[in-house]
Amino acid sequence: MRNESKRVLFLCTGNYYRSRFAEDWFNHLAKKQGREWLAESRGLANDWLWLRNSGPMAPEAIHELEKRGAKPSVKRWPQALKAGEWRSFQRVIALNREEHKPLIAARFPELSDVTYWDIKDLGEEESASALGRLAEQVENLLRELRGQ
Repeated sequence: MRNESKRVLFLCTGNYYRSRFAEDWFNHLAKKQGREWLAESRGLANDWLWLRNSGPMAPEAIHELEKRGAKPSVKRWPQALKAGEWRSFQRVIALNREEHKPLIAARFPELSDVTYWDIKDLGEEESASALGRLAEQVENLLRELRGQ
C-alpha cells in the first residue's frame, strides 16, 4: 500500500514544530482510516536556523501527539526542502501564508501550486491553540482527500 500511496507535503520554517505535528497527525489518522495517503514534512529556512532547536522535534508537538494517541517521529531530525523535491507530492501545504510565501518565493520560485494555512509558530500563538487548529485542518484535509 505505501509504494502506491498518494503523498502530501507539509512545509513550515524549521521542520521542528508545525509541519512535524501535521505529518505525524495526518499519517496517524490516514493509517487508522485505511487511507492510501502518506504525509511528509520539510523546512523552508536555511539550515542554520535548526541549530537553535533543542532536539529533533518540539516538545509541544510531541506532547500534543501523545495526548491524541499518535506516535511522534522523534527519531528523525528536521529536514530541509530540496529543489524539485515537491514534484513527487500530489499536495503541498505551507502552514502560514504570511511567513512561508516569501520564503518559497525567495528559495523555490518555481514552486507555485501551494495551499496556505494560517497556523502561527511557537511564541506567536499558544501551542495548544495552534496545534488544535492544525489538527482540525489536517482532519478537514483528510475528509477532502477521501474521494481522491
